[in-house]
Amino acid sequence: MSYDLVVKGGLVVTAEGASVADVGIVGERIAAVGVDLSGARELDARGLYVIPGAIDGHVHLNDPTFPPYAPPTADSFATGTRAAAFGGVTTVIDFAQPAVGQPLLEELDRRRSDADGEVVIDYGLHLNLRDPDPARAAEIRAVFERGVPSFKLYMAYEGYRMPDAAIFRAMFEIAGANGLAVLHAENDNVIEELRRRLAAEGKTGPQWLAASSPPEAEAEAVHRAIVLAQLAEARLLVFHLSCGASAREIELAKERGQAVAGEVTSHGLTLERSALLSGDMRAQSLAVRPPIRAADERDELWKALARGTIDIVSSDHCPRVPRENSHPAGISGIEVRLALVHTFGVEAELIDLPRWVEVCCTRPAEVFGLDRKGRLQPGGDADIVLFDPAKEVALSAETLHSAITFASYEGVTVRGFPVTTISRGEMIVEDGVFVGASGRGRFVERGY
Repeated sequence: MSYDLVVKGGLVVTAEGASVADVGIVGERIAAVGVDLSGARELDARGLYVIPGAIDGHVHLNDPTFPPYAPPTADSFATGTRAAAFGGVTTVIDFAQPAVGQPLLEELDRRRSDADGEVVIDYGLHLNLRDPDPARAAEIRAVFERGVPSFKLYMAYEGYRMPDAAIFRAMFEIAGANGLAVLHAENDNVIEELRRRLAAEGKTGPQWLAASSPPEAEAEAVHRAIVLAQLAEARLLVFHLSCGASAREIELAKERGQAVAGEVTSHGLTLERSALLSGDMRAQSLAVRPPIRAADERDELWKALARGTIDIVSSDHCPRVPRENSHPAGISGIEVRLALVHTFGVEAELIDLPRWVEVCCTRPAEVFGLDRKGRLQPGGDADIVLFDPAKEVALSAETLHSAITFASYEGVTVRGFPVTTISRGEMIVEDGVFVGASGRGRFVERGY
């Protein structure tokens, strides 16, 4: 059989293992993985890793409404997904953010209109539920029917956080629709009181963020979220775990057989608290919550990722337009996640190649209900990345493709970087050059 495109001779890395093989593509789908395949076009992948297109399930693009008190995000759907493609990402999941009192479907339609015709890779949406009105929770099933089965709930931030009763009510509705509850878990009341006390002593700025948002305040909220999900019989994903104590809460829940998953961010795995100590503009941009913590906490996160306690790695890409003399908090990571996890995880021998693919590609597809993504198998979408393990890139605003004028990982050199990205059988980055068409990406309806 002849294929439209064959990726030949690369080290095909999956969540299960690695072997030299060819990948045959017909149209938008993978047709075969084998040896001695031939096609109308053949792509030489010798010396490269051939992996599934990466899935980033936590990004914020082109949204002036999130959050309501901060400058808008810097990357549009066009620029953000283009940067993602350079980084080997073929699917992102962003957010629809209905205001309090706004019907959920109304905001979902608006958010899709923002993205459609702009994205260069495929995308999905989570729905942020921040209205405690029971009428909003009753609309959850209608959102699910539109292919959006994941709902983000906040225990933090004024204008977003909801009381436990409203979170539980939403979880109950999410469980009834067989959806996924996603939590930002921090004890906001304790954090605000600690922040107030520190400010009274003149201790303000990025260098004091970790002191006002200690691991205990996160771990307590993670525990509470797990209990609420257990009572509601809802599946749960806890976003951006930042400390070992939170990971242990996830581990205990899994040992009980509860349907709980954990996410860690690429910055949580690769940066540490010292990056915040300067108080300069870059430090301000890194002052996110949960905060970047000390090296010992970062080490605990790597251990939890390696043993399967933490399921996925996301970027939480959310760079913001700078204010005068400042960079508001928001990290730019959509392009560098695969390379960072390879450099600081695989190259450092903290995880192996199959686990790298699992946490960046395969497990996100499973967690987020993307049944044709995340694997190199016949019938799946032909989302494929050729990754050069020897390519070194010094990360900077000049070498990356986000619209922001700075790089969150400035000064970091990664070893290993994507060189070619294929989305549904179409090359959109070829040998480091963008060749995709604007707006070619599609909305992906998800389900479980």
